[in-house]
Amino acid sequence: MSKNLRISLYGLTGAVAGFVLQGCFAAQPTPECSVTITAAALGLAPYYVKLTKQSGTGTCSTLTHMQAGLQRFRTQANGGAFTMAIKASPVADPFLGYVYAANVDPSNDCVKETDCQGDTKPTNSCVVTQADGGVELFDGRPVGPTGNVGLPDGGSFKVSRTNECGPVDDPINRVDATDPKGKNLNAIGKMPQFPTNNVCAITEFAGGVQNYQAESLDLVDGTTQTLPAITYKLEYTNFNVINSTKVPGTAFTADVKYTAGACVAEYKALGFWPPVACSNPASQGELVDSTECDPSGDLDAGRVTGSGINPEFKPRCDTALGMCVPSVDLTTIK
Repeated sequence: MSKNLRISLYGLTGAVAGFVLQGCFAAQPTPECSVTITAAALGLAPYYVKLTKQSGTGTCSTLTHMQAGLQRFRTQANGGAFTMAIKASPVADPFLGYVYAANVDPSNDCVKETDCQGDTKPTNSCVVTQADGGVELFDGRPVGPTGNVGLPDGGSFKVSRTNECGPVDDPINRVDATDPKGKNLNAIGKMPQFPTNNVCAITEFAGGVQNYQAESLDLVDGTTQTLPAITYKLEYTNFNVINSTKVPGTAFTADVKYTAGACVAEYKALGFWPPVACSNPASQGELVDSTECDPSGDLDAGRVTGSGINPEFKPRCDTALGMCVPSVDLTTIK
């Protein structure tokens, strides 16, 4: 009986080994479509979206980038397709009051300020909050998330991102009378359960629009400025989230139509996560190597960790944007 038992055990061991080997080499299931969940309240950074203008004139055609939060929602309890929501800064910023918090009073001219903080820094540290949520010095140089500002010699200095030009009053939050809670700030589209050729195509978007009512703003000089009613709208087409083993939903491409009142502009969009600021040397508009963008840490150089950007992106510093951006075509990464 013991001999038969040993034979049975050997046979069982062989069967288990065969099962394990078969499991190791068996085809793996296709990963579901996904995105990186972003939420400012939880400290989860948004996607940085680089915009390349295709058409349009006027102020709405001057955007170089925007920030966008993405979330995915399952439509069925078990399996099935998803919906995906995108909330982007050009529409959301007025709702949050970011657009009108700084430099709203013409008499408060940042260019004439020697230093808003009253110290002896040689460079003006007065900052202005932009319509897309970014922060710039009065002369247009971008201020990174940590307050980093590039210098012409390749160095950098830091300023306080809260040191705004203009009145220190609470920001003016704009309101859509038909959507006071801002539900339509989100553009919501249909997302398949599984990618096709490493792409999850998002279709049939609805939302992404606010019809802001007129508001009155009391300026520090005692006068009142009226902000006219205006519609902001973002429309997305050809929206493709890249879902491959190397890019698991951390990048997307899209065509974006942006409407701000009577102004209409169209852009090509490249969104990627996470956003990482880099120094902004004098060579504007070039892609340059930067340790701030390097995905790998270097203990000898004092960098315990890397930038956190996917190394497949081969990130480099876009000196015009002051941000680390992919230097390769993300759609070719499998």
